[in-house]
Amino acid sequence: MGQTKSIERWSARKKEEAVLRLLASGNIQELARNLKVSVRDLENWKRSFLIAAREGLKSRGKDPLEKELEIAKRTIGDLTMELNLHKKKENFLKSGRINS
Repeated sequence: MGQTKSIERWSARKKEEAVLRLLASGNIQELARNLKVSVRDLENWKRSFLIAAREGLKSRGKDPLEKELEIAKRTIGDLTMELNLHKKKENFLKSGRINS
């Protein structure tokens, strides 16, 4: 029977270290040989790493103006509800109705 090559599973941490080494050295062929992984795997890990890095930089939290707008909208909603309650109370008192 033919021998099957065992596939080593790499943790995210080990892949990260490999990609950082690749970025530092720039020599993908040599690194792949040293790590005993395919060039294609290293290329895929690097691509995923860079995409995730870009997204991480984008999602640094909401823009301060967006946060301020959210707070303003919430405040307007609260004040609108309060105003509506005051109007209902005023109409109720003007009508002289008393519900038992």
